[in-house]
Amino acid sequence: MGAATFIENDFGTATAWIKVYDSSWFELVMLGLGLCFAANIYKYKLWRKEKWAILLFHIAFIVILIGAGITRYDSYGGIMRIREGASSNTIISDKNYLQAHISNGKQTKHLERELYFSPLTDNDFSIQTDLDATPITISHKQFVADAIPEIVDDSENGVPLLQLVVTSGNGRETLFLKKGEIEEIGSHKHKIGFEAAGEDVINLIEKEGEFQIFAPHQLNFFIMADQTAGIIERDSLQPMTLRTLYRSGDLSFVPLSFHESGKIDIISSAEKPKDNDKAKDDALVLNVQVNDKTEEVILLYRDGFLPTTHEVDVNGMNVSLSYGAKPIETPFSVQLNDFQLERYPGSESPSAYASEVTVLDADTKMPFRIFMNNVLDYGGFRFYQASYDTDEKGTVLSVNHDVLGTNVTYLGYFLMMIGMFFTLFGKSSHFMAINKKLKKLKTIKVVTTLFLMGVMSASLQAQQANDTISIPELVAQQVIEQQHAALFGRLMVQDLDGRIKPINTLASEFLRKVSRKPYFKYKGTKEEIRLDANQVFLAMHVAPGAWQQIPIIKIDTEKGGSFFDALKITDEGLIAFDDLINPSGDYVLTKVAEEANAKKPAEHNEFDKEVLKVDERFNILFNIFSGNYLKIYPNSLDEKDTWYSYTHHFKDFPTEDARFVQTITPSYFNDIATKKWTAATEKLSYIDTYQSTLGKDIIPNSQRVEAELWYNEMNLNFWLFQVFFTLGFVLLVLALAKIFVQKYFMDALWNVLVVLSLISFLVFTGNILLRWYVAQHAPWSNGYEMLVFVAWVLMLCGLMTFRKSDFSLPLATLFTGSLLFVSYLDWLSPEITNLMPVLKSFWLKVHVATIVSSYAPLALSAVLGFMVLILMLIETKKSKEAIAIRIKELTYINEISMTIGLFVLAVGTFLGGIWANESWGRYWAWDPKETWALISIIVYAVVLHLRFVPALKSRYTLNVASVFAFGSIIMTSFGVNYYLSGLHSYAAGDPVPVPKFIYVLIAVVVLVSIAAFFRVRQRKKTID
Repeated sequence: MGAATFIENDFGTATAWIKVYDSSWFELVMLGLGLCFAANIYKYKLWRKEKWAILLFHIAFIVILIGAGITRYDSYGGIMRIREGASSNTIISDKNYLQAHISNGKQTKHLERELYFSPLTDNDFSIQTDLDATPITISHKQFVADAIPEIVDDSENGVPLLQLVVTSGNGRETLFLKKGEIEEIGSHKHKIGFEAAGEDVINLIEKEGEFQIFAPHQLNFFIMADQTAGIIERDSLQPMTLRTLYRSGDLSFVPLSFHESGKIDIISSAEKPKDNDKAKDDALVLNVQVNDKTEEVILLYRDGFLPTTHEVDVNGMNVSLSYGAKPIETPFSVQLNDFQLERYPGSESPSAYASEVTVLDADTKMPFRIFMNNVLDYGGFRFYQASYDTDEKGTVLSVNHDVLGTNVTYLGYFLMMIGMFFTLFGKSSHFMAINKKLKKLKTIKVVTTLFLMGVMSASLQAQQANDTISIPELVAQQVIEQQHAALFGRLMVQDLDGRIKPINTLASEFLRKVSRKPYFKYKGTKEEIRLDANQVFLAMHVAPGAWQQIPIIKIDTEKGGSFFDALKITDEGLIAFDDLINPSGDYVLTKVAEEANAKKPAEHNEFDKEVLKVDERFNILFNIFSGNYLKIYPNSLDEKDTWYSYTHHFKDFPTEDARFVQTITPSYFNDIATKKWTAATEKLSYIDTYQSTLGKDIIPNSQRVEAELWYNEMNLNFWLFQVFFTLGFVLLVLALAKIFVQKYFMDALWNVLVVLSLISFLVFTGNILLRWYVAQHAPWSNGYEMLVFVAWVLMLCGLMTFRKSDFSLPLATLFTGSLLFVSYLDWLSPEITNLMPVLKSFWLKVHVATIVSSYAPLALSAVLGFMVLILMLIETKKSKEAIAIRIKELTYINEISMTIGLFVLAVGTFLGGIWANESWGRYWAWDPKETWALISIIVYAVVLHLRFVPALKSRYTLNVASVFAFGSIIMTSFGVNYYLSGLHSYAAGDPVPVPKFIYVLIAVVVLVSIAAFFRVRQRKKTID
């Protein structure tokens, strides 16, 4: 399954399904899994009263597999496209079929077979049939992804070919017609032929290079060369010119070129197999053989659209072929009354979209509003808002028919959660047995690891502050009164995504991005001056020329190598904007930035990455100096609520508003430059009143603004990672000391540190709640927020288990600090962003919170497992007894933590299935995120069942497995987001280079595991 996610990323979804998910061997694996559950029920006699919770758990998974099987073999669905004012009862299937209609003029035969093709698989097939004792074979010749048909001249084997571009509601298509051929276009089956016999055919006729057209119904035409238009009457033969647009109803076509002796050649426009674009046509080339004569047929198709039909005559046999989706009719119709799209203010990003529809079923008319997470259920069909037409006049609904499969699967989910609950809290469960064993252990303290202490010490040393920054005396002239800058920071601004937020937020984000610090300080000739983000941001707009000379762009000189040696970089690693422009006025990084951008992310070396970072910081500064980010003026005439910067032309503003905006900005900046703070404050109040009046409908209320300013000012996560690091380190040292010294003051100090940890946790909790209030949605919708929430849950786990082991709280606290430190690095953006429509759901709070909460106990399990390995390494004859007890203690906690994490992960994964079913019509689609979540469940289930294998029943096996099992969680939470493409991915699919420290960490874990194995083997210790 894991390999399938990489196959999908590199070669497309179709390939992954053909090779894995839709294969017979994969079905056998699922069947085998169900039989294993059934065998375990029999082997361990789970029908006994004391085992009924485990029995329910196993039955639940069998029911889930049965439900999945029903869905696989009985369900069907696809998409329904409807334009405003129109109705439809046709579903475009999500499965592809090769359809053939064969006729000899007297008898007919229809064939249909479900087939799929991909660049990686063996696409060969052959269909043998006969009609009136005449043998007919349809076989595969070639599959071409992202096909581009080309006509090449072939004087020997070529035939007359006419190239056309047609459209009939399915987008633009290119057709190549041989003489005698007829193509059916669109859902209305418009027929176009090239000197072909047939009824209701628009026939194109060629004689010695001259063309005529016969139309069975009226056509409008437009000659592009001379811009003239006219009408071709029905049943009339008229002259035809190439590159002329002909139109009839929803059919439009343009004859492009004629080739007297041509041959169609199909090539792929994809550079690599994984570049297969769903928005482009693929081509299927077939051989049609009747008796001993063979004709080649090229079929173009695209997912989500009905295919065109291609007719060919072979040995007197007429064969009509099509490949792609097929229409599925519903017993009722759905009419689209209105499609509604809402965007975030001033942005093209959709905030929500909905379809106002009416179900038409005989005399029944049922109005309904379909939008994300609001599903129409009718007649066994479910309709979901999937997408929309680019002109916003039509909707695309995802349709699913799977009542039985869904309900059986949901029953399995319900039984599983009940079984999990009683597995955790039943009196005779293995989980409760571990708890009892843990309580019986003596509270003897053991020696902790010098290795861990060394790692934490190195981490703390890495947090040393940089030296003070030395910059030219010019900066002293740019100092702005802090109180006034704070008032400026309270003004509202609209960011690029349309979010309305205080300027202070934008200024803080900008300064951290450019200089890597939330403030700016320098040493003058007499004193050190420190400027906050508000002061810097305002000063840059008032005097951009001065700030172009001030070193503020952060550069890593080591990563930059010799290329950066010629630049004027300060000792603090800063460079000025002007210093990146040479005397000729050229940007010095132009060439290297272009070369870095031309590479794939996986090919970037350290120099490339640093160049791209510096280039981004340079461009941010350029936009600051240009005034592009200061979008503080709403326009009462703008229906999209777009705000504009002071650099806008304001011709589209009301005259009076334009005059106000154009005059107040330079006047305000002039007051700042001349230090007239009273006048500047007065003008600031005018701007604030202007915003409040014209933007009152979209500006956050004053409480939210104050909360956001408070959140920015505290910057708690930065301080908390240092607090948790320090507390965790001291707790670890104290746990060590308590092994050798049992003094009252040490117990008192321990209790004080525990209380401080609790207080820090409560502060951490308050900060998360504050972000929730500011963002107005649950703060776990992106990578940064997820990491912070995992840190919070991990700290909660440490506080809940600190009485069971002196190591659980120190390790949880240290790991919490580590996660917060990672969240502060520049590869995760802490910016509060708008939500995509699909995330505006109750399930965001439930599903994501549950999933992310499971990561914390599993992370704690990995840390505890690694600690046990260290203890096994440092065990001596003298400390043998004490360490053995501590290994037992930590192993029990490890197993408890793993069990809780596994159950919460399973619940969260299946809750995600319910959300998916409410959002896009399927509870499981083998999306990479779903697949890796299932892989993680299987991995941890295997680890927890190792105790049933006698050869693997040992503390070493359990602990080392818990360490390596966490790799599946890392892949699920981060790897999928940044290395694979799918519905849950934050990245587009190109891999991000793996940080070097990851390889070092893996090497350390492997070496420690191997060393511990040989030490354990030497002592031959087994688990009870």
